[in-house]
Amino acid sequence: MSEEEQGSGITTGCGLPSIEQMLAANPGKTPISLLQEYGTRIGKTPVYDLLKAEGQAHQPNFTFRVTVGDTSCTVLFLP
Repeated sequence: MSEEEQGSGITTGCGLPSIEQMLAANPGKTPISLLQEYGTRIGKTPVYDLLKAEGQAHQPNFTFRVTVGDTSCTVLFLP
């Protein structure tokens, strides 16, 4: 997860499977739950920092910096 990432098109950039591949292999799990499980496996809790919240109240967009150990990336979350 070393490159900038957005929405569900997250790629890891370091030889790990894409989020689409991980979700397909783990039906019913969200990207956040997969990240939490990954952090647990490697002994590093993910840290989420809200960088920006924008958009209309009924359709907000959030940009987060997610850090797991020494790796961090920017993620756009569209609820």
